[in-house]
Amino acid sequence: MLDSLRYGIFSNNSHNISLDRRCLIGLGAKDICVYPSWTEAEAGFQLRDIDFALVDEKLEDTDAIQCIDRLKRVSSRNVPVVIITNDRRREAVLDSIAVGCGGYVLRPYSIDTLSRHLRAASSSISPDEIEQEMLSDALGLVSAGQFDEALESLEELVEEENPATKYFERGMRYLAEEKYGKAIIAFNKVIAINEMYAEAYKGMAEAHKGKGDMEKYQEYLTKAGDVFAIQDRLDEAKQVFVEILQNEPDAVNPFNRLGVKLRKQGDYKGAIRAYHQAAELTPDDPNLYYNMARAYGFNGDNENALKYAEKSIELDPKMEHAQALRDQIAKKSKNVIDKAPKTDMSGRVLIDLDN
Repeated sequence: MLDSLRYGIFSNNSHNISLDRRCLIGLGAKDICVYPSWTEAEAGFQLRDIDFALVDEKLEDTDAIQCIDRLKRVSSRNVPVVIITNDRRREAVLDSIAVGCGGYVLRPYSIDTLSRHLRAASSSISPDEIEQEMLSDALGLVSAGQFDEALESLEELVEEENPATKYFERGMRYLAEEKYGKAIIAFNKVIAINEMYAEAYKGMAEAHKGKGDMEKYQEYLTKAGDVFAIQDRLDEAKQVFVEILQNEPDAVNPFNRLGVKLRKQGDYKGAIRAYHQAAELTPDDPNLYYNMARAYGFNGDNENALKYAEKSIELDPKMEHAQALRDQIAKKSKNVIDKAPKTDMSGRVLIDLDN
């Protein structure tokens, strides 16, 4: 598989270029482009795409991190990227993960090491082979006008709850544990799943359009767009988390810090996910459950807001701000209940003749 790909080497170091090219040729690569600068790379992309990027520490006009960020922005598809570097610093590894690299290879390296990283990066950005085949077959059915069969196949692919979030949470946990290789694979899996979901939703939109149901067509186009919005939010959360790990390496619970930052940014669902991960590290922290209660409250879930406010008070009965929050939520919930229409045993609304 590796021998059929088109590779791009991004480096202005002639010695490193020679080594990297020789290793790729040793793995069977036949199509290799070299870009000493980002300017040359951008011009080259107008003529031909690449399937895989090997990025050195420096180019003539940029560094590895900026190069990857630009590559991700201009590429029409998800190109796997491996950084090849002498930089062993923890901060450098975290920066590369934050920007979305698929592998981190330290110089000097063996051809076996490079092969392993290339295969891991390539496989982790792709959906499962069976799912990919199902998606291709279903999109083929859409093109053939077999809309009902296509919808049936696509609905099998798209679960009610997108599993990408689970992989994202796993990746964040690996980051906190400094298991960087596993974190990279998990984050790549998030992108692969979201891209598959977006393609499936677009296919479902086209199938509904073919059946003449324009309302469903718009609904599934919106869902496809929502997937990309979710991916953007996850990427932002990952970058915030990396900043926390870099600036506060001794933080007892970086997930709690992440939750606070996301809540202040208005990403309440992201904050709630972060707080639940935090609870796995420090399950007896009353401040954590207070923060969780606030996030649920901002997200309009008073039931869980009350639950975690009470959990906070249970752990620290003297926490006055948790008590105030609990009372505020309870009062709000009571007002909602009081305003709800009264019903009889069968659920029919009763009219109050006294008013």
